[in-house]
Amino acid sequence: MKKDKIMHTTRADTSERRFEIQCKLEAEIASLEALKEAEERSRKLTSNVVGILSSLEQRLATLRRTILPVYNETGNLQAQQQNIEMTLNALDHAIGYYGVCQEVEATVRAGPGGSGGLDNFLEAMNRLYNAQRYFQKNNPSSVELENVTSLFVVGLDALYAEFHDILTRQSKPILPIVLLDLIGSDEDTSGEDAPQSLCQLPESILGDLLKIAAWLEERGHRKHVKIYASVRSAIVLRSLQLLKEHQRSASGGSTHAGSPLPKTKFGNRHSLGIQENSGKRASKRLQHALEKKASRMLLKASQTTGLGLSLTASRKPPPQLSGHSVEDTAPDEQEMENYLLLTVGLHKLMQAERSLVAKILPISLQAQVLEATVREAMDLVAHDGESIATRAKRCIVRRDFSAVLVIFPILKHLGELKPDLERTVEGCDYALRSKFTSVLNTLNITGAKALEDFAESVRNESSSILPKDGTVAESTSNVLVFLEQLAEYADTAGAVLRRSADMEGATSIKQTENMYRIVLGTYIKKVLAQLNLVLVSKSDTSYSDIALRALFRLNNHNHVINALRRSSLMELLLLAEPSAEQTYHDLLLRDKANYVSTTFAKARAYLEQPFDEPEPAAKALKEKFLGFTRELEEVAKCQRSYSVPDARLREELRKELQQAIVPLYMNFHNKYRGISFSKNPAKYIKYTPEQISILIDTFFDTTA
Repeated sequence: MKKDKIMHTTRADTSERRFEIQCKLEAEIASLEALKEAEERSRKLTSNVVGILSSLEQRLATLRRTILPVYNETGNLQAQQQNIEMTLNALDHAIGYYGVCQEVEATVRAGPGGSGGLDNFLEAMNRLYNAQRYFQKNNPSSVELENVTSLFVVGLDALYAEFHDILTRQSKPILPIVLLDLIGSDEDTSGEDAPQSLCQLPESILGDLLKIAAWLEERGHRKHVKIYASVRSAIVLRSLQLLKEHQRSASGGSTHAGSPLPKTKFGNRHSLGIQENSGKRASKRLQHALEKKASRMLLKASQTTGLGLSLTASRKPPPQLSGHSVEDTAPDEQEMENYLLLTVGLHKLMQAERSLVAKILPISLQAQVLEATVREAMDLVAHDGESIATRAKRCIVRRDFSAVLVIFPILKHLGELKPDLERTVEGCDYALRSKFTSVLNTLNITGAKALEDFAESVRNESSSILPKDGTVAESTSNVLVFLEQLAEYADTAGAVLRRSADMEGATSIKQTENMYRIVLGTYIKKVLAQLNLVLVSKSDTSYSDIALRALFRLNNHNHVINALRRSSLMELLLLAEPSAEQTYHDLLLRDKANYVSTTFAKARAYLEQPFDEPEPAAKALKEKFLGFTRELEEVAKCQRSYSVPDARLREELRKELQQAIVPLYMNFHNKYRGISFSKNPAKYIKYTPEQISILIDTFFDTTA
C-alpha cells in the first residue's frame, strides 16, 4: 500500500515536469517564429536599400558622363579668357613704355624745381627708369631705348644738380662765435650726439635730400655721395678757417708770421671778452664759458723763457732775431689755446657731420662719406700740430726749453679728447683715424726730446758766470721754474718720459697708480742732482772766498728746497726718493755750519789764540784788538755786498753769526778792557759787543 502510494507520487511529479517542459518548448518555438519574421523583414529592407543605392549610382554615373565635358570646356574657356586679359595688360604696359618719353619730357626737363615739385619729378624718373629696364631686356637695339636713356641722363643730371644746389644753398659755415660758445658751454666732449645748434638744415630740406639720396641709392647711382662729401667738406674746412681768422682778428693780428695759428683772442688769461670788429659783444655765457675753457688750457710755463745762456728771466716774448726766420719763432700759450680750441672745434664739427650724414645717407655709406667730409679739416689740424712740434724742435736746438713746455698741455688735452674723437671717426679709413695719433706721437717724441736735452743741458751748463754776491744762480731759478711748470702736467710729462723709456727698453718702474708721477719724480731727482753737481763744481772754481762759496751753496740749496715745498715738486720727488727732503735738510745744515764757521774764522783766531805770557803785554793786546777789528770790518764790508734773498734765512744767519762771535768777543772785551794798555784805548777797542751785534745786522744789506 505504501509502495503504491510512492509510485503514485512519482508519476504526479513526472507529469508536472513534462508539462513545464512542454510550456517552455512552446515559448521557444514562438520566439523562433518571431525572429524568423524579423529576419525576413530585414532582408526585404536591405534588398530595397540596395536597390535604391544601385539606382542612385547609375543616375550619378549618367550625370558625370553628361557634366564632365561641359566642365572641362568651361575651364578651357576661363583659361583662355585670363590669357587674353594678361596679354592685353602686357600690351598696354609695353605700349606705355613707347610713349613715356613724350609724356614725362616736360616734367624731366623742368627739373625737380619745376611746378610739379620733387615728388612729381621722381615719379617721372621712375617711369623712365622702368622703361629703360624694359627696353634693355626686351629690345636693346631699339630707338626708344636711346630716347629713354638720353632723357633719363638729363633727369639724372638735374637730380644731381638739385642735390648739389640744396646742399650748397642750405649749408653755411659755422660762425666762430657759435662754435666757441658751444666749445665753452659743453664741458662733456664725450657725448656722441652732435650739438643740435650745428645741425642747421631745416627738416623739410633734410626730407628732400633724403628722398633724392634714397632714390639714387636704390637705383645704384652714387654720384651724389661725392657731391655731398665735396660740399660738406668745404663747409667744415671753411668753419675752421673762420675760427682761425676770428682768433687772428680778435687778437689784433698774428704776432708770429710763421705761426700755423694766429694769436689767440685772449689778451691775457684774466681778460677773455671777445670783441668783433663790428663792435658786437659776446654774450656773458660765452665769456664765462671761454674763461672756464681757457683756465683749463693755460700754461704757466711760458712765464719763463729758458735756461742757462740762452735763457732770460723776462716774461716778455723774445724779440725776432735777425739770425732766425719767422718759422723759428717759439710757440706760445696763445697758439696753444688756439690749437686746442681748433681741435675741439673740429671734434664738434665732426660730431655734427656724423649726425647729419646719418639723416641723409644709408648706414653703409656713412663712414666713407664722413671720412671724405672731414679729411681736409683733419689735415689742417694735423698740419698745425706738426708745425708746432717742428718749431718746438727748433727751440730745442736753440736750447730754448721753456718754449717747448707748450707741448705738454696740448698733449694732456688731446689725450683726453682722443677717445671721443676716435669714437666719432669709428669705421673710417685707418689713414684718417691715424692722423690724430700721428700728431700725438710727434708731440710725444718732441716732448721727450726736450726733457732729455734739458737734463743734458743742466749737466753740461758751464759757461754762465756765477753771481758775485753769492745769491741764487740764474740757472737754479730757471731750472726750478721749468720743473714747477712741468709739474703742473705731471701725469702727461710722466707718460711722455715713460713712453720714451719703453721705446728705449729702459723701463724699470712697475705699473702702479702713481706710475707716471713716479717717473716724473725720478726725472726731477736726476735734474736736481745734476744741478747740484754743477753748482758745487762751479762754486769751487768761481769763489776763492770759502765763506762766499758756502753762502752761495746755502742760498741755492735753500732756494731749491723752498721751491720744492711751495709746489708739488716735493711730493713728486718723494715718490721717487723718500729721503730727498731729509737730504736737502742735511745739506742746508752743512752749508750753514760751513758758512758760519768760515765767516769769522780769522777774527776768532785773534780772540781764541792764547797769550804767551800770563799777563799779556800792551803790545800783544793792541795787536789782538787791532787785528780783530781789522778782520771784523773786512768781513762786514764783504758781507754787506753779499745777498741772501730769503728773509727768513737772512735773519737766521745773522743770529747764528752773532752767536758765533759776540759771546766770544764779550768775554775777551770784558776781560781786557779794564787793563791799561794804551793812552787811547778807543783807538783799539772800536766796538762793544752790542755794536758788533748791530754791525752783523747790516750784513746782506748793500744800503747799510
